[in-house]
Formats: sequence, C-alpha cells, structure tokens
Amino acid sequence: MDENGVDRSNDELVSILNECGQDITLMLRALANKNRLHVVTELLTGSQTFSELQKVTGLGKTALAHHLKLLVEVGVLNHTERGRYNLSRDGKNLVSAVSITYADSKRRREQKAAKRADYIQKIHTKEGLIVKEFTVSIVKLEPMRVASARAISETPEHSAWEKMRAWAEPKGLLQDIEKHPVFGFNNPNPSPGQKEYGYEFWIRVGPDVKPQGEIEIKDVEGGLFAVTTCNLKEELESEYFKKTGCFESWKKMVDWVESSKYTPSNRQWLEKAHDPTASDDELILDLYCPIEE
Repeated sequence: MDENGVDRSNDELVSILNECGQDITLMLRALANKNRLHVVTELLTGSQTFSELQKVTGLGKTALAHHLKLLVEVGVLNHTERGRYNLSRDGKNLVSAVSITYADSKRRREQKAAKRADYIQKIHTKEGLIVKEFTVSIVKLEPMRVASARAISETPEHSAWEKMRAWAEPKGLLQDIEKHPVFGFNNPNPSPGQKEYGYEFWIRVGPDVKPQGEIEIKDVEGGLFAVTTCNLKEELESEYFKKTGCFESWKKMVDWVESSKYTPSNRQWLEKAHDPTASDDELILDLYCPIEE
C-alpha cells in the first residue's frame, strides 16, 4: 500500500522495480551508511544548518559535505536558500517505510531474542560472574516522563510488576527497553519487624501518555548516577544479604561514593533491569546511586 492508501499489485511492483531499479538502488544506498543515517535521524526533528549538523554528528567538514551532497542528489534532503537542510517529503516517506518495516520484522524479533539469550547465558557462566568484581561507571540520566506502578505487600516487586506489565505490554512498551527503560525502587523501604513494604516501577513514556487506573504519570528530574551491575540471584544467596537483608553491591556502592570525588544526592536511588521480563534467577540489575560533583 502506497502513501495514498493504494494497494499496488505485484505486477505493478515488478514493473516499477524493472523500470527504476537502478535509481531505487541509489536511494537505498544513500541510507546504507551509518553517518548518513545519523544525519537523516537528526533532521527528523526539524531543519538544521551545516554547522549544527557538524556539531551533533561529529563529522569533519569534508566528510559531512560529501554525505549531504549525496543525500540531496537522490532527493532525500532539501538544501534551502538559507543554508538549512531538511528532509524532503520523499526522504521522510523512505525513512518511514524502512523504519516501520524493520520495527515489524522477524529479524528485529530474532535480534531481541538473541540479546535476551545472551543475558541468560552470561548468568550461568563465568562471564556472568564478572559482576562480583564490582566496577562503577558514571551515567547522566536526562529528565524523563514515566508511568508509575506501586504495590505494598510481602512481595511488592512481583505485585507492582504485574500491574506495570498488564498496562505496558498491550501498548508495546516492553518491546524496546532501550527506548522505554524500566526502573524500580523500594517505596516505602522495609522496616524491622514488618513483613510488608512497598515497591514502585517506572517505565519511560512519551508526552502523550495519560494516567490510567492505578498507573500514574510523573515527571522525573535527571542527573548524575554512579552505576554498577549485579546478579539478583547471587545477591539474594550471599551471606551479606542473609545477615542484613540488603544487597552487598549497594553497600559497596555507598563505600565507593564516600571515597570518591562525588557526594551523595537526595534524588531517588534506582534499580534498572537489563530484561524486566526475566525471572528472579535470571535477572541482571544495574544499580543507580544518585551523586553530585
């Protein structure tokens, strides 16, 4: 079906491909380069000047001029009199067709399944045990809009996740965890002598998402975080957890921050699952400790 809603027959498609195959190849080749694809991606948000594109792509003047010239020649971009570049109508249609085709493709599903399998394999091999060596990276999270689900029970993580999953899965939000990362944290924290405590999940969403039922929408501030990775099963089976009820990796993180050039921040501490749909035995978590310079 084309942009006008016309469902073209196979005979028509064959005719177009036979007649215009060489030119179609040139258009597709224009996108078959990571730098040119980066340029096109940046222009999806609006027109930009040469200097603006050079800043966001990090390309040299000669290289960027070459890529822009090619994209303009095949009609993917327009170069206006004011020295700005923008996506042409044909360019936007081409990018949309490629993106939508890939988003719904078997290949994309296979790629996601392979990544998930890699996580599971690492958990059960020496490679997965590397998390015990404890390494810390500094990550800056941008402000984000999130959907929130919370539960209070003896196992609030599972209760809150069931709420979040029931809401997010039909919307396709769990199909791309890079675009829609899932964070969690205790809310409220466990108390001595109390079996019940709270847990809250966040998932990043777009500006058009509205609250629904028990799902709230919140705007969350960003900032710097010290981040380390842990294996949930290893944490729960550790002697430290059995004695204290806390992750040993969180204790190491606090010690690391206190001995570093950073100071703790009063922003929310977070746990981010590599694969939020994994079982407890297969769950790998990134622990985010908020910090300040």
